[in-house]
Amino acid sequence: MGQTLHLGMPTVVESNADRTPYAVVFEDDGKCAYFYGLDTRLGNQPVLDSVYVYHVSSILDHPTADLDVHVPCDVDIVWSTDQERVALLLNGHPHAAFDFAAKHAYCKSNFPAASRWSADGHAWDDHAVDFLDLPT
Repeated sequence: MGQTLHLGMPTVVESNADRTPYAVVFEDDGKCAYFYGLDTRLGNQPVLDSVYVYHVSSILDHPTADLDVHVPCDVDIVWSTDQERVALLLNGHPHAAFDFAAKHAYCKSNFPAASRWSADGHAWDDHAVDFLDLPT
């Protein structure tokens, strides 16, 4: 599944696994972007964990950004075959992932430092997305 968003424009991209009770939501509220891991069995409070992906101003203030035009970004959410892991790709590069079986979230920003669900922290690990077929 893929979608193009424009940084600085509020956007929500949702993806549900069809063989497991898991789902994810990528949200850019126009200022910051987060990736949420959910367990649909948990009713009205399904969020297991969330990780910070980016702050829009840090991207739009970059010297290569054209401030008169919202910066386009391709968003893909890719599930592993067993649907126990999922990755968020921005312009083809992984930025965050959830491993529901291991109860661990990963992100390139490593923020927040830890959570109740990911007690060991959110530091990036390339093995979190070893199910992806990425060019080397």
